[in-house]
Amino acid sequence: MSLLEVKGVQSYYGHIHALKGVDLTVGEGEVVALIGGNGAGKTTTLRTISGMLRPKQGDVTYAGRSIVGMAAHDIMSLGISHVPEGRRIFPQLTVRENLDIGAYKVSNRKLIQERMDEGFALFPRLAERRTQLGGTLSGGEQQMLAIARALMVDPKLLLLDEPSMGLSPKFVETIFDIVERLNRERGTTILLVEQNASMALGVARRAYVLQTGEIRLTGDAADVARDASVREAYLGG
Repeated sequence: MSLLEVKGVQSYYGHIHALKGVDLTVGEGEVVALIGGNGAGKTTTLRTISGMLRPKQGDVTYAGRSIVGMAAHDIMSLGISHVPEGRRIFPQLTVRENLDIGAYKVSNRKLIQERMDEGFALFPRLAERRTQLGGTLSGGEQQMLAIARALMVDPKLLLLDEPSMGLSPKFVETIFDIVERLNRERGTTILLVEQNASMALGVARRAYVLQTGEIRLTGDAADVARDASVREAYLGG
């Protein structure tokens, strides 16, 4: 059974019809990529799943349970963490304080410390900067912090929105290495929205191509990467 199912979802921003009947599934333990151009609806899809945007039609089910209409914090409590586009860390708080906020739904202080230590082990740079203000970190370090913060609730499903945006090639490789490690070592299920289609298709098992709010192509990531239209539009021919 799929861990996540999106069925016939139609979402709007005011009068703008952003998603036009999107269907997708993510199986437990999978990395699934969602690629497409600017304005295709990728971020809207993640916002709809995480409860930041309520669809006008369709359903979103997680572990067999409909989550449409639930508050975003209640959806997070079920095991879904969303790392939004642009990272959105708290720049005036330290690395450690940012991680503490990520665990605001966790009451066990010992468990919070254990998860924080796991985050520092995963991201040694953050361990070195634990008392540094978030706003003084580099872009790559801020992305690490955003992911580590999302992991503080030990999610079963991680929604990653454009994790490589604005990063140097070195940090892009680091972030995608972490994506692979989270899936391989922790079994974290990941739905990855990414403009760097080559990197996304390289780590994903399956992929969806979204255009103007509709799924245009789906299949194994390797097959999608070989599709002529995908190669021309997203992989430089």
